[in-house]
Amino acid sequence: MRYQTDYVLRLIEELGALVRVALEKLGLKQAEEPRDLAATAIGLALSLDPAFASGLSPQSLLSLFQLGDVDDRVVSLVKQAIEVEASSLERLGDLETARFRHEQAHALQSLLEASPEPG
Repeated sequence: MRYQTDYVLRLIEELGALVRVALEKLGLKQAEEPRDLAATAIGLALSLDPAFASGLSPQSLLSLFQLGDVDDRVVSLVKQAIEVEASSLERLGDLETARFRHEQAHALQSLLEASPEPG
């Protein structure tokens, strides 16, 4: 159990750092760099190839997170990463991919809303 807790905490730390850097770059109007953040975050959280992970349909992404019983904090950070990437894509004019990323983020938000409150 301790190993699992350590792994989750390390994963949260890595994802948090990814999101922070991407937000900084986005704030500096450097839309190009945060573009691949979501793929990296999803891949890291689910131990998948980032290119494959970023192409998952919102429903498939949701299913993988549900099946993996992923910690809500990890899901929340991945959702944030996807939203940052969507904003970056919008700035770059790739509205279709941005919309797809927003749909992925919405799917993860529904998972978070369905989770029982910690008690």
